This record gives sequence, structure tokens and C-alpha cells, in this order.
Amino acid sequence: MNGRWAGFSHLLAARMRELKREPEVLFWVFAFPLLLALGLGIAFRNKPADTTSVVIVSGPDAQATLEMLQRSPQHASIRAEIADEFQALKSFRLGKYDLVITPKGKENFEYRYDPARPESVLSRTQVNDALQSAAGRKDSIPTSSVTSSEPGSRYIDFLIPGLLGMN
Repeated sequence: MNGRWAGFSHLLAARMRELKREPEVLFWVFAFPLLLALGLGIAFRNKPADTTSVVIVSGPDAQATLEMLQRSPQHASIRAEIADEFQALKSFRLGKYDLVITPKGKENFEYRYDPARPESVLSRTQVNDALQSAAGRKDSIPTSSVTSSEPGSRYIDFLIPGLLGMN
């Protein structure tokens, strides 16, 4: 047996005997990468888009503000509630809401947000855009948005097939 694969078969047999002598290598070579891939896949799985949680301070224009948010194009990503000022500020301080909206007249609003919290800054921008468009603002440049969540965009999606030689 001095053929083309003789050297390879001897090398493979020697490596298998080494694995038999040190069984912990089996864990580190085969089990650990699979467990790591499983853990990373669970930790960084796709999750649905976040919704902005806002509270509207109760008053004469609170219901009108809530209706404006509900008829805006962005209504699906905004969860709004009406509460009294004390409860709204307390819940905002505890992180239950990202933004506090205080209506100051028919179409005048005061936003209370925390610039140290990224979700609060994002909520302020998103809610302001929703209220402005619900009030009749027209964008000067028409645009459209397309969401994309394709397999393979995460690291783990191409790591495992690459390790298995399926790329």
C-alpha cells in the first residue's frame, strides 16, 4: 500500500491515536465550538423592531395628541399612554417610558427626554416626526423604506456553514 493516499492514511491514523490518548481534546475540538456557536446564535438572534414607549401628560389636549400619534404613518412603532404629570414623570425617571409629551395648546408640544439615553433621543425624533406628519407636514423629497432581514447577515449565519465547508 504505497499509493497516493498512503501518507495521508498514516498521518490520519497517528492523529486518531493521539485523540484516543487525550479525550479532553475531543471536547475542545468538537463540542466547544458547537456550544459556542449555539450560545452566540441564541444571544444574537434576530429580534423584532423596538417600539417607542411614550406617555402623554393628561390635560385638555392629551386625547387629541394621542389621536394624532395613532393616525400618523409611524403609529405601529409608537406605544403611547395618557397619565397624570406626577405618574408620567415618575415612570419616566424609572425608565418605563422613553419620552414624556406635554401638550401646550392645540398643536404645541413639550418633550421631556434624557439625552444620556439613546432610546430617549431616538423616541423624541420619532415622535416629533410622527406628530409633524400627522399635523400635515409634507416631505419635500418623496422617499420609501424597505426593511431587510436576510439570512446570512449575522456572523453566526456564515460561520457555521463556513466551518462545515458549505460556502
